[in-house]
Amino acid sequence: MKSAFNDYFIRNIITRRDGGFIIASEAFYSSSRGGGWNRWNYLYGSPYMMRPMDYYYYSPYYGGMWGNRWNDNNTRYQADNVVIMSFDAAGKKEWNSVISKEQWDDQSSDLISYNIMNTGGEIHFLFNSYESRRQILTDYSLQPDGKINRNPTLKNLERGYDFMPKYAKQVSSRQMIIPCLYRNYICFAKLEFN
Repeated sequence: MKSAFNDYFIRNIITRRDGGFIIASEAFYSSSRGGGWNRWNYLYGSPYMMRPMDYYYYSPYYGGMWGNRWNDNNTRYQADNVVIMSFDAAGKKEWNSVISKEQWDDQSSDLISYNIMNTGGEIHFLFNSYESRRQILTDYSLQPDGKINRNPTLKNLERGYDFMPKYAKQVSSRQMIIPCLYRNYICFAKLEFN
């Protein structure tokens, strides 16, 4: 029970007009299938390091675009369930919800994890999921009362494009720019909610 949320990282804190707030956290961890001296397996670097620690470089969020591609050990990055909790202005918990997901990738965490799109009436959680041996951009929406709906698959997704939703940015009330990989090129997709 004590270690139930040890692998969870707070990804989003969303403030509400009434003074309350919503916290979204994700289970994010890595495991090594090589030697035991893989610095990416420690939360903020090896505990045996003698020099001052560069917290930016050893952060689990650093795995990004450069990741662990030059390390000889195989590292598997995993991003699992998202826990969402709502609190009122006094700090009392109102409701909690869970988005069940299981994501993993070897040597890089670019294609896993999620990002949110706040459209005012609901919050969309966008992430990749494996279906029929390919990654599909999936959309779950969170209602103000904590109810979660899985939305239909997004239309007009081209084959061969791998979306990186964790690097996406919301650019207007209903538009988001998402970086993609296409044949080792980085490109950008515009996602519009009607």
